[in-house]
Amino acid sequence: MKFFIDLSLLLCMASAFENRGPRYTQRERLGSMVQKLAVSPRIANGETASANEFPYQAGLALFDGEITLFCGGSLISKKWVLTAAHCTLNAVSGTVYLGSINYLDGKVRLEVDKCDIKGHSEYDTQTKINDIALIKIPAVKLSSAIQPVTLPKCAESYPTYIDETVVASGWGPTSDKTTSLSPVLQFAYLKVISNEECAERYSDIDTGMLFTSTVNRIGVCHGDSGGPLVLFSSNIQIGIISFHSPNGCEDGYPSGHARVTSYLNWIQTNTGLELNGKKCLCF
Repeated sequence: MKFFIDLSLLLCMASAFENRGPRYTQRERLGSMVQKLAVSPRIANGETASANEFPYQAGLALFDGEITLFCGGSLISKKWVLTAAHCTLNAVSGTVYLGSINYLDGKVRLEVDKCDIKGHSEYDTQTKINDIALIKIPAVKLSSAIQPVTLPKCAESYPTYIDETVVASGWGPTSDKTTSLSPVLQFAYLKVISNEECAERYSDIDTGMLFTSTVNRIGVCHGDSGGPLVLFSSNIQIGIISFHSPNGCEDGYPSGHARVTSYLNWIQTNTGLELNGKKCLCF
């Protein structure tokens, strides 16, 4: 990471990851990335990504009029980035970084304004239901470092994905012991669990949510939100990182994600993208 780049941005960067328990929400401001990180290759105890390993990964620096918040996202076409609604809440401008595992060194930097940002109109800040948003970007040139992720095809029904292995990626803090973003992209292998299992830990469980377990302190953390959750078997994105336990990233609570198959019709309607040439049903 080149720490002399965009120092003013680093000093005001904050996390847009909102912790959530039963009816609980918090927007947490992160400290400077200039702080020395503990030497540890993890998302929250995960692994360090290699160059071009996640070419769909986007870094988002979004300004809400007061502070700049950091989130992840995924490139879904040359002109669209998918992220979480809580990341874009009240955003008036921002920068999208693409093409590098060191997000501020992104091969492509694209400026966006309020008109380019569309969060779900029924996003609930308390329950995190409908935590999905889109950002329109100038058409980007694809390369080995920049490629759109594959979304699920429209179908009459969709799998629950229970027990599937998924890959989460992001620049969030590497443990509960630090509030600094990781300068290098991290990833972790997680397991999808049932919504019923998560109802024991969280209230307001919705069918549009998907959950992953946190085992051996491996999971997502603040700063990772808005980033992609993809199937290990096929690299198809099935989730958007949304929330983790209000007690921290490593306490063993499941993490919540927006279930992409529940929003394919919304994505199609707002982007004009053809998803298998069909109108997508919501499940």
